[in-house]
Parts: sequence; C-alpha cells; structure tokens
Amino acid sequence: MTPWVRTFAVCTWVLVAYTAVSALTPEGWSIYLGQPRGPYRGRVIDADTKSPIAGAVVAAYWVRERIYPLHSSRERYAVREVTTDDVGQFVLDASDIEENAPKRVLHPEFRIFVPGYGAFPGFNRSPRGFIGGIFWGQGTTVELNRPDARDIRVRSMRSVDPYNWSERPFLELPHLVEAFNRERVFLGLEPIVDLEKRK
Repeated sequence: MTPWVRTFAVCTWVLVAYTAVSALTPEGWSIYLGQPRGPYRGRVIDADTKSPIAGAVVAAYWVRERIYPLHSSRERYAVREVTTDDVGQFVLDASDIEENAPKRVLHPEFRIFVPGYGAFPGFNRSPRGFIGGIFWGQGTTVELNRPDARDIRVRSMRSVDPYNWSERPFLELPHLVEAFNRERVFLGLEPIVDLEKRK
C-alpha cells in the first residue's frame, strides 16, 4: 500500500467515525462544559427486581483538553464520588469544581459500581444510547444487571479501575477503591494497593 493510499484510508476512517459519533449526538450538544451543570442526580436500581441499590458508588470524572499548535492532549482535571442512599438515590454536587473550571473542560463522565453488579455504563440494562447529560436536572434511573458469568464481572470491574480515574484513588475515590477491592477479592483476585505508600 502506497503512503498516499494509506493516508487516504486513514482520513476516510476518521471521517466515517466522526460522522457516526455525530449522528448519535443531539443537536446543539457541546463536548465542553461551558457552564456549571450540577448538581447531578439519579437513582440506581436492580434491573430484575426494580428494588433500590443502596451503597452504589457514583464517580464523576472531568477532563481538560489542551490545544497546542499541531496537536491537542487531554489531562485529568477533577474527580468526585458519592454513594447512593437507602432508596438508591444520589446527588453529586460539583459546583466548586465546575464554577472554577478553566476553558475546554469536558462534561463529566460517570461510572456507577457496586460489587455483584455490572458497572455503568456498558454493563447496565438501561439507559442505553447517548448518555450525555442524563444526570442533569431531575436525573435518570440506572438499572444494573447481576451478571452470572465470572468473565463478565471481571470485564465490568476493569471498566471502573480507580487508577484509570485518579493517580491518588485511595485519597480521592475511597468508596470506589473499597467496592472495587471487595469485588476483586470475591473473584479470587488480589486487591489493588496504594501506590503512593510504596514511594
């Protein structure tokens, strides 16, 4: 394959991928925060019984995009967690983070995890599709599945690895670390350790 053909193929693939993502994105949606959106709200329930799940960890993660000549990069900006109450509800107040956010901070990504259940997003029953902004205003209900297969639980757990979200998860995400390690031990895996204490 000649360099020109390779370049054309890569550009075509990027255009197709961008078009596919754009088709799923609502009109007027910006990837950037723009203004404070919180507090973020929601409810977490069992997908089969519809009963509330208390103690589910809800973590939000903000990324800042930096634009340079000829390239851009993304870096961690902030992270915050809360747990659901007895009726499965959560409120995550991030006004201190978002009111002082610099330009090009993206909307937060969310992960919801509780041992024994599939993580959100990706391993939940609902909601599906575009999930940007679903926790604004009155929020939404998230239905978590109980996967039977061990390999699904392992893949689900990997999607919420605290070290993917923070360089200091034992300090910044203690509830997520505790839930993550409980699931690892149940599945016969070693718990993660605080790398800060190893330095």
